Amino acid sequence: MGESIYLTFKSDEKGYYDRQCPSPECKYRFKVYMQDWKDKFKDEAVYCPLCGYADTSDNWETEEQEKAINDTIKSYANYLIDKTIGKAFRDLERSTRNNKFIKVTYTPKRPISFINNPIGSSEEWETELECEKCGAKYSVIGAAYFCPCCGNNSAIKSFKNSLISIRKMLDSYQDMSVMLKEKFDEDTAVSMMRKILENSLGDIISAFQKFACTKYEELSGTQGRNNDFQIVEKGSKKFEEVTGKSYGEWLNNDELKQLNILFQRRHIIEHNDGIVDQHYLDKSGDTGYSLGQRIVVKISEAYLLLNLIDKLGEGLLSL
Repeated sequence: MGESIYLTFKSDEKGYYDRQCPSPECKYRFKVYMQDWKDKFKDEAVYCPLCGYADTSDNWETEEQEKAINDTIKSYANYLIDKTIGKAFRDLERSTRNNKFIKVTYTPKRPISFINNPIGSSEEWETELECEKCGAKYSVIGAAYFCPCCGNNSAIKSFKNSLISIRKMLDSYQDMSVMLKEKFDEDTAVSMMRKILENSLGDIISAFQKFACTKYEELSGTQGRNNDFQIVEKGSKKFEEVTGKSYGEWLNNDELKQLNILFQRRHIIEHNDGIVDQHYLDKSGDTGYSLGQRIVVKISEAYLLLNLIDKLGEGLLSL
């Protein structure tokens, strides 16, 4: 029977343990609470918080952990080889000690030592999450959609995390602009920053659509559709039908008008390259643009939409 090496892993200061998605298309890095990894996680399946990929629990080492494991195995193998060779030569030296014709002497070099140090963890991260279904705790950078322990996809948690990520991106807008101008010419940098702002409207509304659809299903018991919540008036009416409360419960008339305009601006950007047509003017009531103009998204408008959706989302969560 071969010898065994028992490897140990250290958590970070908060008690979290590094993991990495084994899917070659993802490779997302995250942390799980080490005690939960021992007590709650099952060997049959662990889930990537970003892409939802599932695999057995023995396939989630980070690249650094794999290197440390391989280095430890190599070190132990060299130690065993050195130990075996040393013993063989010492035995040969003893067996030829009284031989008149052959005499073997062995002067050992400094022996190879084997130290099995615990494999460490990266520094702790700021964002810590807890699954409302199984209670497992995990830590991430950026977005997370699935519980790594049970695979639960929380639309509510995903919605909140998406808004946090978008707000951080908007807060870094000026820094990103400076960085892009240093790396590219100014025309390219300006075009890229304009695209980032335009995409932010879509990201905010997409996050809300999925959340609103899931919340509606929870309240009504019937399956909703994402496109039901792409139109402010239609989404508001659907919630009013099942709860007696429309979006006006949490947003005043001016806020509802602003919300509708921003929803319609996102729609025209996505489907007509931002060029204003009559349908947009009729649906939005936007007096700031004329037929044939192109929508220009300002960072203040992205913040406005984010704040309105955050406020509306909190209201819907209370239902």
